[in-house]
Amino acid sequence: MLKGTAIEAEYYSLLNRHLIPRLIHLKLRPNHLSFLGLLSSVMAGVSFIYCPFFGGVFTLLTGLCDTLDGTLARALGQTRKFGAFLDSVLDRYTELIIYLGIWCYFYRQGATRPLISLTILLILFGSLMVSYTRARAEGLGVRCLAGMFQRGERIVLLGLAGLINPLVNLFIGPPNNQPLQDIVLVVMLVILAAGTNLTALWRFLHVLNSLRR
Repeated sequence: MLKGTAIEAEYYSLLNRHLIPRLIHLKLRPNHLSFLGLLSSVMAGVSFIYCPFFGGVFTLLTGLCDTLDGTLARALGQTRKFGAFLDSVLDRYTELIIYLGIWCYFYRQGATRPLISLTILLILFGSLMVSYTRARAEGLGVRCLAGMFQRGERIVLLGLAGLINPLVNLFIGPPNNQPLQDIVLVVMLVILAAGTNLTALWRFLHVLNSLRR
């Protein structure tokens, strides 16, 4: 959604001006940030179970680490296949852990909520297919960044939902017999379920058209 936009360019410019020099001074390496992102995702998953607000905070921290590791690697001239593969695999784990935490949060509410479980399964299916279509396309020599719900956007939306959801719950009132309780988190999950699968389909058609040409 933000790939190639002025927003993305300004974001990475800020990282290079303010954060990357400090990371270099601390002698951190890209792989350190990849593992820090994994640790942040574990904290996000656990936090979502008990307090979605902190789940949102750690989710956004996970996203920050994900962008910093690649930026630091380029700044140090250490872009290697080893690091790229490690980062890609850890990215899949980080996202799965966060969704698991969200599922556990709803489970703790006292109801299994089968629709919530189905929605999260659809998100996982769509997220994996978004990643797979890009990886397979690039393996065939086709550039594939089409679609609006790439991993970065998903992480930001999840983080914001985690931050906003408790505040809206306070406004709504006690959870007993409140159909709108957790409405922000539920709506965001539905959006992600639809958006990830539509993005995967968009990429599928995009790659087919590119290969046909």
